[in-house]
Amino acid sequence: MNVVDVVGLSKSFGSKVILDKVIFAVGDDERVGLIGANGAGKSTLLTILAGVEDSDGGSIAMKRGAQVGYLSQDPVLDETSTVAAEIESGLVKIRKTMAEFNEISEKMAQNPADLDRLLARQGELSVWIEHHGGWNTDHRVAEMMTHLQLPDPNQKIGTLSGGTKRRVALARLLLQAPDLLLLDEPTNHLDADTTQWLQEHLKAYPGAVMLITHDRYFLDQVVTRMLELERGAIISYPGGYSQYLEQREERLMGEATTRSRLLNLLRTETAWMRRGPAARTTKQKARIDRFYDLEEAVSGPVRKELKIGFNTEEGLGGTILELDKVAKGYGERKLLKGVSFGMKRGDRVGVIGPNGCGKTTLIRMIMGQEEPDSGKLVVGKKTKISYFDQLREVIDPDQTVYDFFGEGDYVTTSNGEKRHKIGYLEEFLFAPEDRRRPIGSLSGGEKSRLILARLMLQDANLLVLDEPTNDLDIPTLQLLDASLANFPGCVLMVTHDRFFLDKVATGVLAFEGEGSVIFYEGNYTNYRERKEENRVAAVAAQRVEKKDAPAARPEKAKKGLTYAERIELEKLEANIGVLEQEFAEVEKQLADPSCYAAVDGGIAAISANYSRLEGELATSYARWEELELKKGG
Repeated sequence: MNVVDVVGLSKSFGSKVILDKVIFAVGDDERVGLIGANGAGKSTLLTILAGVEDSDGGSIAMKRGAQVGYLSQDPVLDETSTVAAEIESGLVKIRKTMAEFNEISEKMAQNPADLDRLLARQGELSVWIEHHGGWNTDHRVAEMMTHLQLPDPNQKIGTLSGGTKRRVALARLLLQAPDLLLLDEPTNHLDADTTQWLQEHLKAYPGAVMLITHDRYFLDQVVTRMLELERGAIISYPGGYSQYLEQREERLMGEATTRSRLLNLLRTETAWMRRGPAARTTKQKARIDRFYDLEEAVSGPVRKELKIGFNTEEGLGGTILELDKVAKGYGERKLLKGVSFGMKRGDRVGVIGPNGCGKTTLIRMIMGQEEPDSGKLVVGKKTKISYFDQLREVIDPDQTVYDFFGEGDYVTTSNGEKRHKIGYLEEFLFAPEDRRRPIGSLSGGEKSRLILARLMLQDANLLVLDEPTNDLDIPTLQLLDASLANFPGCVLMVTHDRFFLDKVATGVLAFEGEGSVIFYEGNYTNYRERKEENRVAAVAAQRVEKKDAPAARPEKAKKGLTYAERIELEKLEANIGVLEQEFAEVEKQLADPSCYAAVDGGIAAISANYSRLEGELATSYARWEELELKKGG
């Protein structure tokens, strides 16, 4: 069954058609990825589905009673509220439904004649609560706080960074667990580990998910279908990102074949039209009409392609960038402890680590904006740096797109070519009429493209990029991948984009906590493999150490149980028997709805008792196994 059916949906902004009578549906357990170029209308489509924005025509039919939740790129939170209050606001319906469930349990005792209706309603509520994770709400809140790295629950929203606010909004929405989850760039401001957790969470999500993201690994792992929005139309591809690439290539090849056939037909028809046929017969009129149809089909809209290319004429010296025992901290918090690292020709190094670990501080030291507390940081004499700032501080929102490139009508590229600004901007998908637009009116992706356009004019041999992939669409990312992989200089890039790192990086500089920063050769996948190998080796070493420890001091080794432990084991075995009987009884109660009314508190109390006994049994089993092993030794 579909959670939403969209038929003939249309939306335009002036003369620009964003949605041209699109038709699609989302199943009630589907996970759909929405992709397309910046400005294609992806975010607009989500806002229309969320009811935030109106369409110009068409219909949206939601499943009866379906709840829709929406995460925008810039979610609005109450600045005077606290983190805890915002999180709790996502649980309003769950709390209300559970309160109704408990009220019905009380009514059953008071109105036995109405028992069948009350039981039926309580059964409906039980299914809804189970589906939305209501029985383990406290556990889910704790999970969100931990995995999304949320701050002190009592902290005011107004004191948080933009990235933290987004994580609070995401946690609130996931706890709400709507039937249709609409997510616009959910992985922005998330580190790799948090993105991995969200990936697994969405794969197990109990409803439908529709998301926009530039994270290609995320798409591959999470979604079951891709929707591509292009020139107002939607094309559906089953599977994730990898399958989309294969199917899209096949489609484009088919289009090229069709286009070639149409061109041949058009040449024939053009020759006939040039002979000036008189439109006297029905057959001739039909042929003339066909000529115009062919001409329109072949001419069609032209797909604009972005041009990205970094060049450098400046050679690198022997020293490019070197850190020698660099330390940096703020108060008692140490971000870097004695870090030594150097770059050589051709290095493209990805800098990774959790939010707030010190990645941006490292970049600021390289740019000379901060000084190390100790150690030496040396930038080579021939090293010329171009810097992409994730905060986009180089941008003046009141400046026009045209003036962003300095005075005059021309720019000079890094290889000395003189270009008119309008022509140069068109290579970055800015139309001539965009030249007078204030930069503050641009989208995040457009701002990133503008900064990249200016960076490419600089004759740099070391590119320092702080989150360069944020807000870029997938076609732009594909070109950026290739451009950086072919750049003749060096690249140092802070990014959480795993796919990007796998395609571009030759090494990974990992912030691993407590000021430790370790360099790994290879791309992101190589880094993860090395980390896993190190983890397995550490576990094996611990086992060997534990195994060898008693042999080193045999005189202190104690075999068997102490008197107190023998008494504990006897009591534990008896207690496990009682717990198992109680647990079996509760399982029967849960399986029989007729028992709900007989128990004070109904199914809520039964479920709570089930969870308590399950936990006690797990703890008891673990302790019993520990004592039995010691007894056998």
